[in-house]
Amino acid sequence: MVRALVCRLNIGHRWLAETSFEDGFRRCNRCGRSDRPSANWSKYLFAGHRPDNAWNPGSVVKRNAAMVAVALVLSGCTYVTPDETATTPPAKLSAALEAFADDASAHGAPAVVFHVRNGDQEELRATGVNNLESNKKAVPADKTWIIGAGTPMVAVSVMKLVEAGAVGLGDPVSAHLPEFTAIFPAWDRVTVRDLLGSTSGLPDYFPPLIESRSLDELQTRPLTFEERLRIAAGVDLPPGPVSYFAWSATDWEVLGWLLERKHNQGLEEVLAKDVFEPAGMGNTHLAVAGLPPEPMLHGYVLESGNRRDFTRIDAVAGSADSGVISTVEDLSRFVAALTTGRLIREETWKSMMEAELFPLGGIRPSDDICPGTRHVFVSGGGGPYSVQSVSSVDGQQQATVATVLPPRELNVADAPPLVPEMEDAILQTAMSMC
Repeated sequence: MVRALVCRLNIGHRWLAETSFEDGFRRCNRCGRSDRPSANWSKYLFAGHRPDNAWNPGSVVKRNAAMVAVALVLSGCTYVTPDETATTPPAKLSAALEAFADDASAHGAPAVVFHVRNGDQEELRATGVNNLESNKKAVPADKTWIIGAGTPMVAVSVMKLVEAGAVGLGDPVSAHLPEFTAIFPAWDRVTVRDLLGSTSGLPDYFPPLIESRSLDELQTRPLTFEERLRIAAGVDLPPGPVSYFAWSATDWEVLGWLLERKHNQGLEEVLAKDVFEPAGMGNTHLAVAGLPPEPMLHGYVLESGNRRDFTRIDAVAGSADSGVISTVEDLSRFVAALTTGRLIREETWKSMMEAELFPLGGIRPSDDICPGTRHVFVSGGGGPYSVQSVSSVDGQQQATVATVLPPRELNVADAPPLVPEMEDAILQTAMSMC
């Protein structure tokens, strides 16, 4: 059931990479859904699941059931935020995520951090270490790259311009950013709505970026919005928009550039004013070039079989798609603020969720978690990082998890095998709060 729901929510299709279709589509071997290969579900240093992973999670749901039972007994290695006022132990909220954290650690993940809230009951936990060199213990307040999960924050700023009448969803992008059609001259029909709804059809700049840059360049060479768009323009695709969902990091770089142009401010200042401050996200910022400020969950990749710290990623510093650094608790705060009307008007939020073709803003709604209750999903990940968050629309039931994945070669071909297990665990956690 959980695996089928993962597919329905589009948070982890297993693309048959070996299968090629004449129309340029690929098919999920779990549910049969087709999509274009450039639509990278996981955002974005890897592209989608392959059925030939070296370690196969197998029957994740069955295994997790056993692991949950163990997790209820074994929790000695887990950091727990103290509750000095509690007189009796509360019902455990995070058993499925604890089981996942144990399994992730057994398979080489340096750290797992998660936040679960059910009304007034709340759990913040961390396992592992935030730095393999110092062996410092991870804590819930450690920051992480949330690559891709920051796109709904960018969407909020765009929708605030829509509310103010400064931008229309049906406006051609070139009406606000003439440079767009200078770089993509055949894409003049693409609108702001297409970018927000992932139907622009624009090539994703990330795969060619990763394939053409050394690790040193990715870590130390910042890019402008224009440079990211020009990398994407080198990919030969028929002009959009399209009628199917096709995630592209390029959409968000265009929107970030548009926001800077409309506000005459840097994207960091725009997001701080529109999102971070009103949502109470005191530990969130848009990355700048250089080492991210500590405390930070350090991520690692393999280079010729040797482990390399990949926490600094200047290529995505300032990126509207991948540049946000946050904590699990701050990401939960954002989703709750978004769905309860503290960032945009209720009618604006409704229009995003009920948009024609697909919801706007990189957010996936679901009515399949708990009877009579809508939930929303926000996800991100790339390279050594993966993040998932689910929340009821009233903000009362929430689960957010961030994982530093086991070190491996940086590539765009497949997603790490722990990612679908992580998705299952967060879905089980959400269902347990019904």
